[in-house]
Amino acid sequence: MKNVILLTFLFACLTAFSQSDKKIDWNSDIAFIKVELPKNHYNLYLVKSEQDFFTGLDDISKIQNQLSDFEVAVKLQQLIATFGDSHTTLSLEPFLDFNKILPIRLMWFSDGLWIQSTTKSNETILGTKITKINGKAINEVIDSLSTISVIDNQASVKKSVPKIIPAVQFLEYFGFTSRPEIELTLEKNGETVDYTLNPEQMNKNNMVRVLPNPIPLCYQNTRLPFWSKVLTNDNVFYIQYNKCWSREYPPSGFKGNIQELPSFSDFHKAIVDSIEKNDFKKVVFDIRFNGGGNSAQGTELIKDLSNIDKINDKGKLFVITGRDSYSSAIINIMDFKNSTNAILVGEETSGKPNHLGEIKSLKLPSSALTLQYSTKYFKRTDKDFKTITPDIIIEPSFPDFENGKDPVFEWILKQ
Repeated sequence: MKNVILLTFLFACLTAFSQSDKKIDWNSDIAFIKVELPKNHYNLYLVKSEQDFFTGLDDISKIQNQLSDFEVAVKLQQLIATFGDSHTTLSLEPFLDFNKILPIRLMWFSDGLWIQSTTKSNETILGTKITKINGKAINEVIDSLSTISVIDNQASVKKSVPKIIPAVQFLEYFGFTSRPEIELTLEKNGETVDYTLNPEQMNKNNMVRVLPNPIPLCYQNTRLPFWSKVLTNDNVFYIQYNKCWSREYPPSGFKGNIQELPSFSDFHKAIVDSIEKNDFKKVVFDIRFNGGGNSAQGTELIKDLSNIDKINDKGKLFVITGRDSYSSAIINIMDFKNSTNAILVGEETSGKPNHLGEIKSLKLPSSALTLQYSTKYFKRTDKDFKTITPDIIIEPSFPDFENGKDPVFEWILKQ
């Protein structure tokens, strides 16, 4: 009995020592955030007060010795998220344990959350829908994970949560598991099955995935910043704009050879020339996968398109939006709404018309985590819309994806 008491005492001492003898001085990081974030941010207190911010930081400081470094970082990010600026975030990646990542890649469709990629050893779960995690309904899991980032709208949830679920540390943080292996309840073709999934590193050599067959036009060149194609049979000019950057407006922090980046100026000229020289039945501008960059180049192109009367007409110009439309892409979608007669089709955007942006960053002094923040406010409407809702809402299902259908583009072709 004495040995048991002694072991219990030693374990308690070791636990207390491991919690208090941290290499990271979170008090100094919290003090830094308290001063530097409000000072450098455009306006941190648009939705909550300074007192809310200080109280929240003090509350985390009081319990930080009881938490792991990962848990402290998550609590700080959760607090920052409550202040409503989706561009202001604390990087959590340095604390992620990549040996505790589930080997799945998820996609959210109109009919649920589906496993699009996994490893060969788990191939039987490919193309199944997740309904529960460790017995908890998937909606309950989603609600908890949504507190990690700013949720302006449902599109924000659909964009962010599928990327978070595979990280077991987040599932542990919210109490959905205490073990690395996860019990998934899966559904396919009306049948339900439970499956135990263990963390495993997934790479191009062991990955299997569901690919659409045939591959729709929208997925054929998503890695290109921008490209276009004339669909001769339908007499439709298709333009896909995936990145708001180029040789003229390189990505923030770009360190490569700028001249190797594609020229948007050349692309802009080619687009306008093609439209002026041809009598297209429709022009489709697909911005559904665009996460932002610099809006200036898109704004100039849209201005020129608005001056071409033969396509700036109802039923001639279409803009495809989606949950990944964000930041500068939102500004360009608003350019279309404000200066053209384009019909917007697709999903709601994760970004808001009025939003903070123009990001800069700071390094926390002890943890060295990156804290990015907004320095500018972009106003595009007098109303406080939480998203851009397209004129026609169309959200693909998993069978659509699997069978190579793009219901958004198909709807446009039928008009």
